[in-house]
Amino acid sequence: MSMLRKTMFGFIAVVAIPAFFFLTLELVLRWVGPGQSFDYFTTIEIDGKNYFQDNPHFIEQFYPASLDIIPLENTFAVEPDGDVVRIFVLGGSAARGFPNPEHGFSRQLQVMLREALPGRRIEVVNTAMTAINSHVVYAAARSFPQDAADFAIVLMGNNEVIGPYGPGTFNQDFLSNIGLIRALQALKRSHFGQTFLNAVSHLKPSDHKQDLEWKGMQMFTDETVPYDDPRLDTVYGHYQRNLADIVNTLQDKGAHVILSTVPVNLRHSAPFASALPQQLSAQQFERFEALTAAAAGRAALQDWQGAMSQYSSALELAPRHADTLFELASAQEHAGDFGAAASHYTGALDYDALRFRADSRINGIIRDLASSVTTAQLTFVDSDLAFKKSSEPFSPGWDLFYEHVHYNFAGDYLLAREFARAILARLGGKSDDLLPQVEVASRVGYPSNMTMKVLDRVLGMVQSPPFTGQNNQNALVGLIQDEMNHVEAELGTIPEQIARRENMLRGGGGDWRIHYEMAYLYEHVGNRPAMYQQLYQLYAAYPFHHDSLVMTAKMLHQDELYRQEIPYLERALLHARGDEQVIAQLTGWLGLAFFKIGDNERAELALRSVPSQYPEQVHYALQAYATLIRYAGEAGDSRRVKDYAADAERYAEKAVRWGLPQIYPQFYRKMIQIMRLAEDDAAAQKWQQRGAENRSN
Repeated sequence: MSMLRKTMFGFIAVVAIPAFFFLTLELVLRWVGPGQSFDYFTTIEIDGKNYFQDNPHFIEQFYPASLDIIPLENTFAVEPDGDVVRIFVLGGSAARGFPNPEHGFSRQLQVMLREALPGRRIEVVNTAMTAINSHVVYAAARSFPQDAADFAIVLMGNNEVIGPYGPGTFNQDFLSNIGLIRALQALKRSHFGQTFLNAVSHLKPSDHKQDLEWKGMQMFTDETVPYDDPRLDTVYGHYQRNLADIVNTLQDKGAHVILSTVPVNLRHSAPFASALPQQLSAQQFERFEALTAAAAGRAALQDWQGAMSQYSSALELAPRHADTLFELASAQEHAGDFGAAASHYTGALDYDALRFRADSRINGIIRDLASSVTTAQLTFVDSDLAFKKSSEPFSPGWDLFYEHVHYNFAGDYLLAREFARAILARLGGKSDDLLPQVEVASRVGYPSNMTMKVLDRVLGMVQSPPFTGQNNQNALVGLIQDEMNHVEAELGTIPEQIARRENMLRGGGGDWRIHYEMAYLYEHVGNRPAMYQQLYQLYAAYPFHHDSLVMTAKMLHQDELYRQEIPYLERALLHARGDEQVIAQLTGWLGLAFFKIGDNERAELALRSVPSQYPEQVHYALQAYATLIRYAGEAGDSRRVKDYAADAERYAEKAVRWGLPQIYPQFYRKMIQIMRLAEDDAAAQKWQQRGAENRSN
């Protein structure tokens, strides 16, 4: 046999046949049905028209579902009507608009563009998610539908070390080979991979990492990565490759890419962790401690020259000590040397060993890529530079940020303005007279009662690790508390809030979100007709918002308008996004509404589907049986009561075998109540005894 034929047969045996086998297996598994889509968007049909909707399962290829990291709700037409400008936003929590996306830059951008382009319909689809990095954004971009967006804003870089496959993450091993990372993700997305991984997960004990609950930044506090960690070069390499591929992918999908540098808090975000040189001797360490203590003493006396001298001497021993660089920068700023201060603030950022912020190398990679791309499909926005210019002569700090990376309203406004100018330049619109910040605030309803809630959340966050490791943490806590006091004073009474928003809506400002807020305000003051008016106006403008549909159904149920309630429940189910708990709850509620209007057949169908289709939703399954038994009893149908009670017991026996009472502590009490409702005292006593035995064990 010739060498060529041997090589050919070897290729067929080693490569072609296995490839054909796995491809065939993948196609069969797709046809059979196991597995789920990990695309960022799924397609649903509403009233005969196709819409894209965010897929909450997308992130599960990177993080366990228990972390509850989910996308913002987005529903938009596959083929929009009219002259639409659609903009996707990609990135992490800063791009998402933390702490309140309703007032983040994507919402402000939409308001600005609607005013600047009155003849166009503006849709801003924010796809950003908490704790994600370029590996995740690349996967999202790859899965976006073709020609779905006119523009795509890419603002990412804060989570490269702590996000998936980074050296500072908490639930994965660091991988240095980007090809291996992408191959692993492809395996997770395939039906074969999902089937295999599910089978493996059932053969081994539960992994504690799969039962994680989201606890914010403190989950990463043990994952320091000092400046000399060799893995950092790999991180930057991965970011560079991912960023280039994200830009190319988005352009190939028909979007004009707006690539932005990442502004971070330099002036007021003290380093989270500092690293000393390993070769520092004990004597040198004592000297370093003495110098920094002396410098702090000089600074307390406002002897800035003395403080700078002592800090500079300390840095001769540990030139990359982040806290010392930060304190030197602060002293230089007080002395009026803003240029030197800016340089040392940047040094403190770059050498911070807990890497929650995009450093200068990340922004350098973005600038290098922007300068190397010659296509007209990319616009570069140097937001980092814009923030620095806005804060002059100081470095960016609490004037534009809440804490380390998340923008306050002014910071989000600055970003929205820069992106609006870039988009208008592309569309030929005027960007000289964009809405001022105070007008944008009015149109998005800032501040609101939600502002107080999210600031309280921020306050709790900055009082926990890793912020407790910052040397200016007390000042940060005070800042958030002062901001809460300011917002509370600005909000005024509920009637004052209503009056301001009514005036704004009469003037043509606002959007469906303002109607949603107004509905809550009117409900709070007991003005039911006005509340319904706002909800119906919201529904006419944007009929896809799950929470408003549920609120409308809830209010109609309270007012015993059951027939009107049902369409809103059915709509809400369309937007449940596969959340089994929500689906089970709404389905049970729908069954009750059918009973209320006398449609017993549809009521029974809905309620029986809860335990059969969502058996792990124990509360709603048992609630469904209770509702069925109660209405059968009221109708005097003893046979149905008996049948429903028997079904409930069969379900309960399965639930016990599956261990569900451990995750639903009220299980036995609920079963006792159901059996008593069915007037089966013997069964009630049996479940009472089993509950007692369970407690004793």
